[in-house]
Amino acid sequence: MTSMITRRRFGQLAAGFAATAPFAAPTILRAQELDVVRMGWFNTTTVSAQIAHVLIRTDIAEKHGIKMEMLQLAASPAITEGLVSGACDIGTLSDFAAVTTMAIGAPVTTVSSQARFRSGVLATTKSGITSIEELWGKQVYGTFGITAFQNAQDAMIKAGLTPGKDMTFVNVGPAELADAVGSQQIDAFFTYDPFVAFFENSGMAKVISQDLSPVIALTARDEFVEGRPDVLKRYLVASNEALFFASQNQELVNGWFRSLEPAKNIPLEVLQEASSYDPAWAAKTLTDIRAELSAEQIAKIGVLGVWGAENKLLPREPLVADFINTEIAAASDAEFWASGFDAASVKVLG
Repeated sequence: MTSMITRRRFGQLAAGFAATAPFAAPTILRAQELDVVRMGWFNTTTVSAQIAHVLIRTDIAEKHGIKMEMLQLAASPAITEGLVSGACDIGTLSDFAAVTTMAIGAPVTTVSSQARFRSGVLATTKSGITSIEELWGKQVYGTFGITAFQNAQDAMIKAGLTPGKDMTFVNVGPAELADAVGSQQIDAFFTYDPFVAFFENSGMAKVISQDLSPVIALTARDEFVEGRPDVLKRYLVASNEALFFASQNQELVNGWFRSLEPAKNIPLEVLQEASSYDPAWAAKTLTDIRAELSAEQIAKIGVLGVWGAENKLLPREPLVADFINTEIAAASDAEFWASGFDAASVKVLG
C-alpha cells in the first residue's frame, strides 16, 4: 500500500516551514588542516539533496582536503540570504532564484549545475481534463515567482492559449494549493518535483505537461570564487563523486534523504520517481556526471531573466553572462572524468 503524505505536510514542505538549523558533517581528525566550506542547502529538491547527504555522511569531502559545514535552510530565499550575508560560501539555488541574485546585483556567481528537476502542469482527477488545450477558459493555480510558473506559461503558449485571455493564472501559496488539490476544488495547477510525483502518485492529479529543463544551480560568494578557486574546484570534484556515489547506491542515499525533515514523509516511490528525471541518477560511467553548466542551460537562465523582468518579478533584466563562471566547473569535470573514481572505495561515516 502506498504511504501517504498529508496535505498539511505538503504545504509545509513546499513553503519551507522546516526549522533552519545547522547540520554539521561529522568531525574527522587528521594531521593536515582541512579547508572549511560552508554550504547552504535544502532537503526537498531531489538529487541535489542526495548530493548533500553524501557529503555529510561519507569521507568524500575529507579526501579532497575539505571539511563541509552544512547549513540546512528552508528553501532558495533563505539560502540567498545566507550567501549575501556571508553565512555561506556556497549554496544550492533554483535557476530562477539564481537569476534573482543576478538581477539584484548580489555579490555571488553561479558556478555549476547541481541537479536537474521536473516541473509540471497537472489537472485534478475530478476535472477530467487530459490536455493543455482543454484549459481554455479555466484557471490554473500555483505560486508565482518560481521556475515552474515560467514553464507553465510557456506550455500554454505552445498549446495556442494566451495567458490572461484564453485562460488565467491564479497566485496561491503552497499550503493553499495543497488543500485545493486535495479537496478537488480546482481544475488545474502547476508545481515541481517531488510534488509533481506526489500528486500523481496519490491519484489526486494527472500530469498534462512537463518540463525537464529546470536546474538546481550552485552559487558561490564572489570572494570565495576569486579568493579560493582551488578549494572551489576540489569541492566540485567532490560533488561529482558524491553524485556518482548516490547514483550507484540509491536505496542507501534515499534513506538518508528521508531521515531528515522536511522530507521524512515523502513516500519512497515518489522520491525515486522524482529523482529519475535527472539523467545523472541513472549514471553508468563517470562521464555521465557533469558540473559545468551547458550552453543550453545558460541560455535558459537568460530566458528566465527576460521573463522575470517582463513579468515584474525582477527589478531588471540581468546580464547573465556577467554572473556565471564555467571555467572552474569545466576543470573539475575533466579531473573527475580522468580520476578513475570508484564508488566502492567511499567510506560511510557513523
